[in-house]
Amino acid sequence: MPSTQQYYGDLPLKPRALLREGQAYLLVYRMPGTSAEFSLKGVLHHIMRRGQTDYLCLSGGCELRLDWLVAVNGHRLAA
Repeated sequence: MPSTQQYYGDLPLKPRALLREGQAYLLVYRMPGTSAEFSLKGVLHHIMRRGQTDYLCLSGGCELRLDWLVAVNGHRLAA
């Protein structure tokens, strides 16, 4: 079973500057191999690392891979 831990280090500079626990966000993400972007509204509970992958954990139990994130509240992070 892969280890799961709350995680705060080594985030790209832009997400680190934009993301705060307890804050509500509109997150836009894109899964690898697709061109479609999807949006999700939620309150950030914490950021964690599972294995070698970082996740945003939202209240309500939703998890979103950090490397899929392309925008936070309208601020683009990736092309």
